[in-house]
Amino acid sequence: MKIHLIRHAEPNHSSPSGKDIDRTLTSHGIEQAKTLGKHLIRELNNCEVWCSDAQRTRQTFDELRKSISFGEHRFFLDFHLCPKSTFLHYLWQSDSNADLVIIGHNFGISDLLSYFTNEEITMDTCEYVCIQFEGLGRKELSQSTGTIVDRYHP
Repeated sequence: MKIHLIRHAEPNHSSPSGKDIDRTLTSHGIEQAKTLGKHLIRELNNCEVWCSDAQRTRQTFDELRKSISFGEHRFFLDFHLCPKSTFLHYLWQSDSNADLVIIGHNFGISDLLSYFTNEEITMDTCEYVCIQFEGLGRKELSQSTGTIVDRYHP
């Protein structure tokens, strides 16, 4: 099984509402997401997607799906600026063992990556990392059980 982690593309520093969840992508962020989508066009087809409900993660997802035919997708308010424990809770509750794309925010998304690989890694905006878990299902994932098999930053 693989988990594909994506940190949202470059956001504006503020939003008209003043709320962090409403921050949108910059024009550079939109271009980053388009480039990432073209790079991953064959890698993520039909993958399930879990995405933060924040505007910048939704926009990142929208730009990616212009190039990629994703499978089922869900938006989670709980994923907005969440710690790795929130991601782990959802993974451990899932009955699926299909490949999964998670689109989220720092520091939770980077902490999840670091947990699975036992490497201290901080993801940049619009960075993609693919983690392979040999012979494990979502409920069995734990610290140091994953190996990075692909990494890209537009």
